[in-house]
Amino acid sequence: MGRQKRSVWVADFEATTRADDCRVWGWGLVNLEHAESAWDVEMGTTLPEFLERIAEMPAIMYFHNLRFDGMFIFDYLLRNGFVWTDGNPRNGTFTSLISNMGAFYTITVQWMNGNRTEFRDSAKLFPNMSVSAVAKTFGLPEQKGEIDYHSPRPVGHELTQEERGYIANDVLIVAKALKLQFAEGLTKLTVGANALHEFKSITGKKLFERHFPVLPETMDQEIRAAYRGGFTYADERFRGKITGPGITYDVNSLYPSVMYHKLLPYGEPVFHHSLPKATKLHPLFIVSITFTAKIKPGHIPCIQVKGSSRFTETEYQTEITEPVTLTCTSVDLALWQSHYDLDVYSYNGGWSFQGMTGVFKEYIDKWMKIKMVSTGGLRLLSKIMLNSLYGKFASNPDVTGKYPVLDPKTNAVKLTSGKPEVMDPIYTAMGVFITAYARDITIRAAQQNYDVFAYADTDSLHLLLTDDPDTLDVDPHKLGAWKKEYAFESALFVRAKTYTERLYSPLKSARNAAGHSAAECRNANHVSCEPGDHSAEDCVNWNHAACFHVTHIAGLPVKIGDQLTFDDFTGGRRFAGKLVPTRVPGGVVLQDVGFTMPNLM
Repeated sequence: MGRQKRSVWVADFEATTRADDCRVWGWGLVNLEHAESAWDVEMGTTLPEFLERIAEMPAIMYFHNLRFDGMFIFDYLLRNGFVWTDGNPRNGTFTSLISNMGAFYTITVQWMNGNRTEFRDSAKLFPNMSVSAVAKTFGLPEQKGEIDYHSPRPVGHELTQEERGYIANDVLIVAKALKLQFAEGLTKLTVGANALHEFKSITGKKLFERHFPVLPETMDQEIRAAYRGGFTYADERFRGKITGPGITYDVNSLYPSVMYHKLLPYGEPVFHHSLPKATKLHPLFIVSITFTAKIKPGHIPCIQVKGSSRFTETEYQTEITEPVTLTCTSVDLALWQSHYDLDVYSYNGGWSFQGMTGVFKEYIDKWMKIKMVSTGGLRLLSKIMLNSLYGKFASNPDVTGKYPVLDPKTNAVKLTSGKPEVMDPIYTAMGVFITAYARDITIRAAQQNYDVFAYADTDSLHLLLTDDPDTLDVDPHKLGAWKKEYAFESALFVRAKTYTERLYSPLKSARNAAGHSAAECRNANHVSCEPGDHSAEDCVNWNHAACFHVTHIAGLPVKIGDQLTFDDFTGGRRFAGKLVPTRVPGGVVLQDVGFTMPNLM
């Protein structure tokens, strides 16, 4: 007898905010096949009631942020006789897929009646997007509402009309977004899994395995040593100073453009005891080198040294006086040689690769076409698919996870590490070279604009100028070209991931003022221009809705950052509004721990 077909649902919990009374006071539930209006949403007020309802049928159940809602489910199961298992669940048991970093992917429960519910996280399909952002991006009639989260809701509280509308919108927003994604055949657990699955279907299983063989663990570790993230740097010439006007540029689909145009590795690599030689057959390589370095005059530093007490990991070094050993790609090495005087003590061996272009062409062409002709949700899905494939190639094979237990000290659920577990790597070298090319593009573009370069973050440049430079290919649509994102009136760049820019306009954060008079522009919006910010003529010509600051500080919530100005960049200032989840008996409460401005200057 085959397993019964599972229906697909979206659910959401609303919970109290008090640590001494942590419980679910409201829940919503909707079947994807019938998610049209609030009339389709089932609701209730207790967690046992919710679990009793979903145990009636085999189901896949999505929560947007399973890490929060899942803790309430864990707490209930562990207190009511259910046992966690690392195998296939049987009646009265459950299993989970939680990463070593605490990312929730699934919780699978087999109820006593034999039905099975698999809880999934829809946030893994819409990365870094709140329910509110999903609603706006998809252009849904339902929008994220507001309620008083701290209002007293004692046991037995009945849902008000306002609360019912709030809960209904939350589940309908996610359900309608998921329906659009599933209609495109994107049904895997994560966006990366969706992207890889589709690429494999385009390539074909045999060709994929021939191009990207599974490499031994030790070889993969040596290749992985060259894997680095994006280039993020505040130029020391302008750090801590309020600058004049400038323009921020972003690359149109940086990583997909690299995948489309650049020479990329494939096949079985060949080992070399010293520096590999780039040849027609093996034009790419990864090598371990021991060296010292000194930045050339007028050049941007681009070497980071991690894992050494002598260096700050996040800083790019201008001088390395004692020998260090790093692993890098041939792309990185050429860039370092351009920016530094290198004194190489030894080449400690490396791997050379065959190279090809065009392997991702069909995949990228498909999603670029969808992106160009679509709006709203489908456009978002295309951007997600374009940017999610490269990282999947470099997935960490160490998949040791965590599982829930009741902590006898706190009487709350805690996550503890499971037994070590590894999977086969996919093809790490692909991710290594794609990110290396991406850094190369950003850093070389910054270097070409050295005199006006103030800041970079992965695919963006912040330049102190008022017109497009001749050194950049500026085009709002062309793959790999630079797009003008916004102009700023002044800025303060402090360090990587820490800056604020005073804009002429709030851009996407407020409605456009096109067609408004200067007076309306200054007075009719949530944020208004101050006298002397710019002329009334500029205000109208640039379609400025208001003066506005874009602020980025690591760990700072966006809603706090949007309120900050230059004067707020002072150590010790404290702002309310930073919520941190805290596990307590019953589940999780969000506590406002505030944000204290560090000493940035």
